[in-house]
Amino acid sequence: MDIWQILMTPFSWLLKNLCILFDSYGIALIVFTLVVKIILFPLSLKGKKSMIKTTMVSSQVKEIQQRCGNDRERYNRELQKFYEENDISPMGGCGWSLIPLAILMPLYAIIRRPLKYLMGLTDAGTTAVANALGVAGFQAGSGFGELTLAAQMNAGNLSATQQAVTAAGLSAGGMFVINFNFLGLDLAQIPSLMFWKDGITLSEVGLFLLPIISAGLSLLSMMVSQRTNQMNANQNNQNASMRSMMIVSPLISLWIGFTLPAGLCVYWIANSLFMMVQEVICGKILKKDYEAAQREMEAMALKAKEAEKERRRQAAQRKAEAIASGKAKKGQHMQKKEKGVDVSASREGMRTYARGRAYDPNRYPITPYVDPNPSHQSVEEPVEEQEDVVDKPTTQVVPPVSTPVEPETTQVAEVEEQAGDYEEAYAPESEDSNPKG
Repeated sequence: MDIWQILMTPFSWLLKNLCILFDSYGIALIVFTLVVKIILFPLSLKGKKSMIKTTMVSSQVKEIQQRCGNDRERYNRELQKFYEENDISPMGGCGWSLIPLAILMPLYAIIRRPLKYLMGLTDAGTTAVANALGVAGFQAGSGFGELTLAAQMNAGNLSATQQAVTAAGLSAGGMFVINFNFLGLDLAQIPSLMFWKDGITLSEVGLFLLPIISAGLSLLSMMVSQRTNQMNANQNNQNASMRSMMIVSPLISLWIGFTLPAGLCVYWIANSLFMMVQEVICGKILKKDYEAAQREMEAMALKAKEAEKERRRQAAQRKAEAIASGKAKKGQHMQKKEKGVDVSASREGMRTYARGRAYDPNRYPITPYVDPNPSHQSVEEPVEEQEDVVDKPTTQVVPPVSTPVEPETTQVAEVEEQAGDYEEAYAPESEDSNPKG
């Protein structure tokens, strides 16, 4: 017995006993789907709670993504740490929605090979049954040959097939008749798109409608799930994965319906119906959780909005400070000067720096005139008095004290020349030496 058969043993045992109990393959498939839904209901409920948590922290996950940027390794590391700290399983929400597909795989194998998985026959046993029923060209394990053999087995030829299996040295204790007739439809047949090709019959029309009903109910179940999930119902934009599932799920139903035996259509229809009931029940149970999560999401959204406003305010403040700093630097560059130097003193009319940027009117102090001729020293004031005169804005010429001079023409001219020198030395600075402000 291989590992695949071991994994399918619970499914095959359940479906076999349901077929024997109800004597209807269709009813057995419906009850089989119901039992699986009931068993997996707690796990589905847990998955929905995990989905609520994942939705609540979506804004925080987005913040981590923005903080990490293109560093995928850092993003995955911080995201994993965040999930562990908040006890969140990222696959907890969507993982449980894939359970029907996971069950569909072993169920497909059971439906395709009922003699092996429901009756426990080997390839030699199925070949013996084919010989007993007169089916030519049968190859064990290929196509839907075993499904055809199971459909041809009935109460009339069951004993003959059991004897053929026993004659091959195999056990025939697990063989039984499977009733594939359900509401007038043969569930061992594959629905055809061109059902009118061999004549229109109610059975062919019914088989054609099964995949369409299956796809429609699959889409309806997804819509009900969207409505009952109050967090998604209150969102304007649906999740991208949910929208894609609403498209993919009906397409899968159509593909299953027109390529596989009708029994899988019955299972898919039953699964969609029970899923809608399950979603309504989960919505009522998790109503308080949805409301609490919605309130928390609104609070987080408000907090994020306030944080964004604060971020924009700080950005605007930094921009204003940068502009002011730029203007200050520009002003310093235009009016660069040394400490204690009045740059405005260099202006001359409309020319800002006519006297030079570093012009300082006090750089060279004015000193009193000293006549280099010693003969005139007597008519000059003492040096101490001259220093006192320097600080005064204006000075007066002190007439020299001397003995009377004879009124000779040459002496008068010499005195006038000396007086002019004194006036030039002690006169106030001219407009050229006092720069305009």
